[in-house]
Amino acid sequence: MGFNHLNNRKLIPTLNPSLIREGNNIVSRFTFHSSLKSKIAFTLAEVLITLGIIGIVAAMTMPALVANYQKKQTAVKLSKFYTIMNQAVIRWENEEGIIVGDSNMFAQGDVNNGEKFQEWFNNGIGKYITQIASEDEDGKHYKVAFNDGSGFSAYIGKYGPIEPVVYFFYCTEYKYCQAESYDGKRTFLFTLYRGKFITSYPNSDGLTRDELIEECKIGEEKGRRHHCTRLIQMDGWEIRKDYPWNQIVTDNEQN
Repeated sequence: MGFNHLNNRKLIPTLNPSLIREGNNIVSRFTFHSSLKSKIAFTLAEVLITLGIIGIVAAMTMPALVANYQKKQTAVKLSKFYTIMNQAVIRWENEEGIIVGDSNMFAQGDVNNGEKFQEWFNNGIGKYITQIASEDEDGKHYKVAFNDGSGFSAYIGKYGPIEPVVYFFYCTEYKYCQAESYDGKRTFLFTLYRGKFITSYPNSDGLTRDELIEECKIGEEKGRRHHCTRLIQMDGWEIRKDYPWNQIVTDNEQN
């Protein structure tokens, strides 16, 4: 018995029971012989082909994995920003006795006035928001940075012909923060409208999901997609498969 059947050679026991003599060589009883080793070895060509296949599969799947991660991180940041701002607005309104629905929160003279916005923000909702930096952007827009690397640009504008509102252009990374930018991938639109902090534009609530997808997909012009934020909120702060993420990426690259 033993391992004699492996090589059809005569194996002579040695003083060490774990070793045997095979011709002029002493080998271990627990080691496979060269004739078996050669049967399980891979050639260089086989190894290279295998590595090539692995590389192709990785190249095909990696972009999708990265995109899914980016979408999840973006949705989390949007939800967090909405919660922080909404709570700050509620606390400010409670302190000031402002009733939700009041359309006279700002005067016509406050529109496009950067100093008025800065004064309102610092004395109002800014007191309830943790921020690491803020700056006047251009005399009209005001920028704020958060400790998670995100931030926003904002100003007092108009909804319709006369009604003053506050538009917030949230950026997932502060380096992307700029006035009037809401591309639906790195920057998103929020609005303080009649005492209520809302996603996207005041009329976004009246749109169906299909309409929101279409509006988010098309947009109005470079870097402006009014209704994408509302779509993500409607989907439970999730960027779903039919969200036009890839189209937005392509449009950004072309521009």
